Order: sequence, then C-alpha cells, then structure tokens
Amino acid sequence: MRKKSLLTVPLQPIAEVTGEEPSENLWRRISWLLGVAVLLIAAVFWVSARSKPKPYSPETISQGENSPDAVIEKLHLVSTVMGRKRWEMNADSARLYQNQKQAYADTIYAQYFKKDKLVSTLTADRAIINTETNATQAEGHVELITENGSKLETDKLNWDPATDEMRTDSRVHIFKGLDEITAVGLIADTQLNNVRFLRDVHTQVRDTHEVQNYNEKKKF
Repeated sequence: MRKKSLLTVPLQPIAEVTGEEPSENLWRRISWLLGVAVLLIAAVFWVSARSKPKPYSPETISQGENSPDAVIEKLHLVSTVMGRKRWEMNADSARLYQNQKQAYADTIYAQYFKKDKLVSTLTADRAIINTETNATQAEGHVELITENGSKLETDKLNWDPATDEMRTDSRVHIFKGLDEITAVGLIADTQLNNVRFLRDVHTQVRDTHEVQNYNEKKKF
C-alpha cells in the first residue's frame, strides 16, 4: 500500500509586496502640496496689503512708533508774505508728524489771497500739508470757488506756494461763465484766470439760465 504524501505549504509568500508608492502618485502629491503652499503665501500677502493704512492717512493713533507727535482739534493756519496774508486754512482736526514734516487734516476750508484780497475758497474732505512750505494736497470732494464766480471740481488738487499754482492729474470739471469744461489734468492759478488742461478736454456751452454764480461767502 502506497503511503500518502503530505501537502506542504511554502514558507515564502507567492508574491512580494513592497511598501513603496508609485512615482506617479508621489509626484502628484508633491505638486498638490506645493500648490497649497503657494495659495497660503498669496493669502498672507493679500491680508498684509489690505491691512496697510491708506495713502492719505498713513497714521493710526494706536500704532506706537507711527503715532502722531500731536493731535490738534480745530486747526487754524495762516501764511503771510512780507506781512500780507496769502493763505488761510481751517480744519476740524489734524495729526502732526514732525519727522515727515507733514500734517494730515480733515474737513478743509482754505482761502487764497492776492494783495490782501480774497480771490478763491477751497473745501475738501482732507489734506496733507507740508509744515515747512505750506504746500498742500487736498483730496476727496475738492471744490475751488473763485470770487469772480468760477468753480473747479476734482478729487485731488495740489497747491504750490512757491509758484501759487494749482495742479492735478485727476479728472476736473470747471464751470466758468457760459463754459462747462471737463478734462484730465490741469495747471492753473488760484483765480482760475490762467488755466492749462493736460488732455481729454471737452467743452460745452451752457444756456444763460443755467449759469450759476458761486462767489457767495461760505462759513466754516
């Protein structure tokens, strides 16, 4: 009688299984992680950019080293040349920075004079004033009204005391006599007598009944 042979099971596995991940999946995972990192870095830069103060108001009272040297309520400035008043400004409030030699003022009411005679009045939401030269950059809703009844509207207007000129690169709207003029950029005197427009000038003649005189005195 033949003896039955015992069934033996091999000690080694039939197929070897490795713990290595296919290279295609590995590179796909690395690319995904790099993409997430780039998005996170972009988000950080975006939040940082939005948290920076606005250009016209770089100061915040609680910012420590950027805090103003003085906060002035009801600011009143007067500039004279050889004893004659040339410029006078009132503001609701102002922050003074000595190192910058600038003052940042809110709610502006300014008057310009020639030979002690009032020639024009300016109002604006805010202004940056050079405390050494009195050069002023008015911003926001800016209006310059002359004593002869002309009016200038813009969102930014610079006054240079050295030349007594008004300048802007912004869009302007002027009402002067029967003319209504729009343009981009302007150089003019404080009386709007000598005006040079930079580009995109459009003129419209108004009817007589549409003409308005703006030379009424304003109260601050």
